[in-house]
Amino acid sequence: MRLFQKLSARVVWKLVILWTIILSIFYSTLSVARHNRFQTGGFDLGLYDQAVWQYSNFLPPYNTVKERFILGDHLTLTLPLLAPLFWLWDDVRMLLVFQAVWVSLSTLAVYKLIVHRKFSPFTAISLSTIYSLFYGIQYGIFFDFHPVMLGVAIIPWLCYFLETGRKDLFAASVILLLATQENMGVALVGLGFIYIWQKPFRKTALIMIIGGVAASLTAAKIIGVISPIGFQYTPQLTLHPILFIRQLFDAPEKQTSWLYTMSSFSFLPLFSPGAMVAIVSDLAQYYTTGPEFARMWSPLMHHRATLAPFVLLGALDALSILRKRRLSIELIALLLLGSALIQQYVFHYPLNKLSKAEFWRQESWMSDNRTMLETIPGDWAIPCVAHHASGNTGTRQ
Repeated sequence: MRLFQKLSARVVWKLVILWTIILSIFYSTLSVARHNRFQTGGFDLGLYDQAVWQYSNFLPPYNTVKERFILGDHLTLTLPLLAPLFWLWDDVRMLLVFQAVWVSLSTLAVYKLIVHRKFSPFTAISLSTIYSLFYGIQYGIFFDFHPVMLGVAIIPWLCYFLETGRKDLFAASVILLLATQENMGVALVGLGFIYIWQKPFRKTALIMIIGGVAASLTAAKIIGVISPIGFQYTPQLTLHPILFIRQLFDAPEKQTSWLYTMSSFSFLPLFSPGAMVAIVSDLAQYYTTGPEFARMWSPLMHHRATLAPFVLLGALDALSILRKRRLSIELIALLLLGSALIQQYVFHYPLNKLSKAEFWRQESWMSDNRTMLETIPGDWAIPCVAHHASGNTGTRQ
């Protein structure tokens, strides 16, 4: 363990940068390869490709899949900021590559945050790697493009700016987070629950909780005004404590999500009350709100990515306790990393697909699809096609 303790911070930082670059390539390849195999769809890649393309051409963001303005579905106020991407490369895959790189860059913030908390560079790079391989992030990248993934990548920077006292950058990060999507207010509330246990940030945490609730409620109201059918994601929360707890675990998808979430850092977040409240509050918005949210219970989509910073912060809280007991944090970090890599193999998370021949195999129907697409004139609009084809062919106009 002394060898790990003596690792130069400069060397480890370069390794973190190298890992971030490699991860960006892996995640981009995973996402683009899936798209090239016609496995992406109108929900959600087609929706957001059309919206960003419209912004890039200074057109109103009317969505032809849901037949409403995009802001009447989700209040995604950061999408216009992505418009310049299509000025560089006018292709839907640009969104997939950007998402992969953007999420990977948050690994740098995680590393800097852990080092700021006086953990060794080895511990920091180990935990940063575990965070970057969190199942929710992998499935979010593999699933499609979604603004939630952009919000998740902002959270580690927000935490770093908060803890290092960079108030302007912290405020800017909060604004960007809340502008990403209406339920990012819930994520801000979760962070508040974590930081309220830390005396230096207690006042800020209280503001985060109140502000997060207010932001989400306001955003839902705005969406309801814009949408012709009102806000369609209104949760129906039960006030019965036993029923509430039961609903957190009463389906196989929920149980699997809990297993993947808590095992990612070898159950250390269980020793952080703030992190557990944050995790429960995030899952509750999907798990205790009725069967109409059942499609969001799955651990195989982007919804679980928001948990990544929560379990990380929970693990850091637990490690801080263990450090006071003079335990070898480097050894624990090594064991955590080994456990995460074993889980990567056992649970067969998406990055494993890059090593599978069947993931790269081209089938006849894929060639047929490409031949069909080549026959479509470039100036034609296709307003309604099969779900998995609409990510490739849906009209942008």
